[in-house]
Amino acid sequence: MRTILHKLAHRVHAIEDHLTVRAQIAAAAAAMLVVLIGALATGAALISYRNTSALVRGNLAGIAAAASGRLDRFMAVRQQELELLSKLRPLQPLWQNDPVELRHVLELLQQNYAEFAWIGFANVDGLVVASTGGLLQGESVMARPWFKEGLQRMAVGDVHEAVLLSSLLAARTNGEPYRFVDMAMPVRDADGKLLGVLGGHLNWDWADAVIQDSEDNARAPEIRLSIVSKTGTVLVGPGKDTVKYTADRLARMLSQGDGALTERIAGRQLLTAFHVATGHREYQGLNWIVIASQPTSVALAAAITSAQIILTIGGVMALVGISLAVLVSRRIARPIIQIAQEADRIGRAAGPTMLARRSGSAEVVQLSSALRSLLRRIGVAEERTKEAELRASENAMHLQEDLLKLQKLADTDFLTGLMNRRSFLSAAEDALQFSRRYKRQMATLMIDIDHFKKINDTHGHAAGDEAIKQIAGIIGRAIRTTDKAARFGGEEFVVLLREIDQQTALMLAERIRTTIEATTIQSAAGAISATVSIGFALLDANDRDVQDMIERADQGLYVAKKTGRNRVVQSPNPDARTANAA
Repeated sequence: MRTILHKLAHRVHAIEDHLTVRAQIAAAAAAMLVVLIGALATGAALISYRNTSALVRGNLAGIAAAASGRLDRFMAVRQQELELLSKLRPLQPLWQNDPVELRHVLELLQQNYAEFAWIGFANVDGLVVASTGGLLQGESVMARPWFKEGLQRMAVGDVHEAVLLSSLLAARTNGEPYRFVDMAMPVRDADGKLLGVLGGHLNWDWADAVIQDSEDNARAPEIRLSIVSKTGTVLVGPGKDTVKYTADRLARMLSQGDGALTERIAGRQLLTAFHVATGHREYQGLNWIVIASQPTSVALAAAITSAQIILTIGGVMALVGISLAVLVSRRIARPIIQIAQEADRIGRAAGPTMLARRSGSAEVVQLSSALRSLLRRIGVAEERTKEAELRASENAMHLQEDLLKLQKLADTDFLTGLMNRRSFLSAAEDALQFSRRYKRQMATLMIDIDHFKKINDTHGHAAGDEAIKQIAGIIGRAIRTTDKAARFGGEEFVVLLREIDQQTALMLAERIRTTIEATTIQSAAGAISATVSIGFALLDANDRDVQDMIERADQGLYVAKKTGRNRVVQSPNPDARTANAA
């Protein structure tokens, strides 16, 4: 094997030695262009495909979450309606004494809330005393799960078929059986005595309507939604009444709450997102899983087309690049040949310096023979050049270090080590542009030491400087690494808080204030206690620049000073001030 490789290498070298530089440069450049453009085109196509896939999955996740929220809110409202009915004081005399009037009331309620296929009241013995349409009236429901659980607490059962009730209702036009969701809750008198159970059967058709409406509003082709129970059975949508997922997959989906996956159903690959309905307010939820799916061929059609276009453009660019490489190689080869011819006549008066023979092309072999003679005579000059370059490199490194030190001195407050006004404003403007570009919130704190003149007068200027340094240290330790703090002059500081909301900014400001208040500052003149007043302002759309936000924070500081000091005050935004003035 080694002999074969050696012979192959020898053959390659022999071929290279007989190729012109022009041919080798053209071939190398063409190969590099093909590889580079191919990699870029393939990478761009792949990125486009992945980004589009992520966007589609996000859209499907949003559709699934919206439908899940609608299901939970609907169930929460129906549960609240039934609970309110069970607690209505005017109905207290009817639960035991007037079943005819109670039935009339239940039927009126059913007319207003058509989703209830049946509403009935059963006494503690399980006998239906009154019900809508008289259905099941006089029958015993003691064995029904909704009645048993309703005796103890508010109960909501999962989707099921009620055979007895279905037989009493009119047959459905599509021939499918009725499906219901049970709700039940105990009914008690004014003294808390249990009178019975108020039950309601929600017709499951409302869920079909929610899913259909969500599909119609999806604004994307071939999106299909379905509802899967916590046991994996499809309740609504394609594959109805079948078990869609394995127990392990179902457990992972329920634990995650939401997510995305790729499925293959009936020979079609689908992008799928899911969201678990976990309830709304008092309604605890039944862990229905809302599934939103779209065929990959439909969802990613635009991405596939874009990838094909990118690859086609890449191929065209590669062909153009190869043509340019041929033209450039001709231009490059011409001076190399001329240099080889001239180098053979340079420096012949001095002693020789040996140079190893080189190969690779006919031009390189010729140039190597000429340079062997030339390089024998430039060794000393080359060594001196290296020494000069080394000294220059060392000088450049020292110069760079000095420049960095000067830059730090120019950007830093000499007393506190915080940023000075100039460097802070520059960083703040960059942060402002970032916040507006990516719609992120930011805030500014203006901090001033209370009664600082009194500290100087009482303890001396050295103690005042020590107070400024220690308070600056507290501020620097309190903020995050992404935030910026600066001393604006005297006893005044300014802090820039990036990507922060109003509540977090207020908490941070309060922490700074309370920490300073609780700190005893040690100086040569003795212990010093100090407090600060803080004004802060959130970035507003009407702010023209950072100076506007700092000015509003300064107004908050002014209010803090005027209202007693040692406090944090938020400056109102421009819209709020305009409304107050009006």
